[in-house]
Amino acid sequence: MSTGIIRLTTLMVAVSMAACTVLPRPEPPRVMDLAPPVTESPFNQPLSANIRVDTPLASDPLDSATILLKPTPYEFQAFHQARWRDSTPVVIRDHLARHLRDSRAFRNVVIETSPATSDLTLLTELSAFHIQYNGTNGWVEFELHAELVSVRNGQSLCLRSWNVQEPAAGTDLDSVVQAFSRAGNTVASELTRWARACQSAR
Repeated sequence: MSTGIIRLTTLMVAVSMAACTVLPRPEPPRVMDLAPPVTESPFNQPLSANIRVDTPLASDPLDSATILLKPTPYEFQAFHQARWRDSTPVVIRDHLARHLRDSRAFRNVVIETSPATSDLTLLTELSAFHIQYNGTNGWVEFELHAELVSVRNGQSLCLRSWNVQEPAAGTDLDSVVQAFSRAGNTVASELTRWARACQSAR
């Protein structure tokens, strides 16, 4: 091997090693979830119907695991080094399903991946789930549209929309996720009572 080739090889190895030691390794992101739903007073007797909770429909950037903030009405940004444990629609679906189960509003609650049969389907569309700022004040914006559908004949039984604004105690990640959780609990609680009342009225 010629001296020139040896020198070139040595230089390439040195550059490669320098790149490995100089460039910082990115820290793994924190993986966040909504706090467990709070069910203050479960129903004494569940309805005989089974309900299936489908994953909310959502478009980008909501259909991702990004924790979104909106510093202006025209721009979305992401919290760095943090994300939801799954896509935002899946996190919300699981949160709603858990609250429906804990409330004992229905005989059984399943999600769309379950092979179990159901009498009702909860269809939802997610329009907003982000933290918004106005100067130093921040709040979570949670907008969800829901439709309860009969599985037997595909009939739309009830429709309702929620637009919840929950203040955040601070701009740090923990304060923001706590505000997301409170907004999620508010919607889950009201949606559970709405769905049960809709089925009871049939």
